[in-house]
Amino acid sequence: MAQSSGPGWSALRPVSSGTWRDPNADLAEPPPEPKRWHERRTLWLVIAIFTAVGYVAVGVLGTGRVYWEFHRKPTGGELYRAATEEVRNRWRTWPAERIFPDAVPYTSEQGGVEQAHRVGIAPGTGCASGIAPETAAVLKRSGCRALLRATYVDQLQGIVLTVGVAAVTDERAALAAKNALLPPDPTEPGATLYALAFPRTVSARFDDAARQFAAAGQAGPYVVLTVAGQTDGRPAAAVRKKHISAFTLAPEIGGNIAGALALRALPDCSQKRQWKC
Repeated sequence: MAQSSGPGWSALRPVSSGTWRDPNADLAEPPPEPKRWHERRTLWLVIAIFTAVGYVAVGVLGTGRVYWEFHRKPTGGELYRAATEEVRNRWRTWPAERIFPDAVPYTSEQGGVEQAHRVGIAPGTGCASGIAPETAAVLKRSGCRALLRATYVDQLQGIVLTVGVAAVTDERAALAAKNALLPPDPTEPGATLYALAFPRTVSARFDDAARQFAAAGQAGPYVVLTVAGQTDGRPAAAVRKKHISAFTLAPEIGGNIAGALALRALPDCSQKRQWKC
């Protein structure tokens, strides 16, 4: 006789091997509650304050920097550069009568100091005016900005000379131009500065044919050219014996003019009318 399996319960089935799952797991998380209006306002207020403070700090630093720049003393390098630039622009900032003074000292043949007197100043400043094309080409390569010309006579009014001062880029360019324009023979002016005569003056007869001497020099950013002859206008071709010593005053006068023009003076901040420091 078969044995009963037990009371009225069915046999227990084995439990599934799967993991337990929360019935509420598939429900989405509720969105976060929005911040209250006063919390948002506080955040923007903090950002605005920090931004304003940053702008104020930048402004204070900038103002302080500007104030310091305008009230500090210039450095040695700044003074030197300012002086160099001032010399470089003198050809246009100085009056013509200051560039070419009424009287310029020179050494006479006897060794004394005499004065050459200005006859007149050319009105133009073009780099191709009053010079030979070959000379103009050399000055152009050196960055010529202006060519200033004037005529002088010696103290005895026997020698007349024309001085040409060319403003070029800088000292190096001026030196190169001077070396290129230095005549091999000073008694053969050739392609160089032309004579500048003024009618109804002691220089009226001084023309290109009367040029008996030529020279070239340099002072700072300026090239100085000189030509000389006699006030009676005698042609150089008619002179059998060259008198070089009689015309050496020409490059000396030209050098004195260019030397004063190129003399560097350091800015003096105490002179408010002349310098802005």
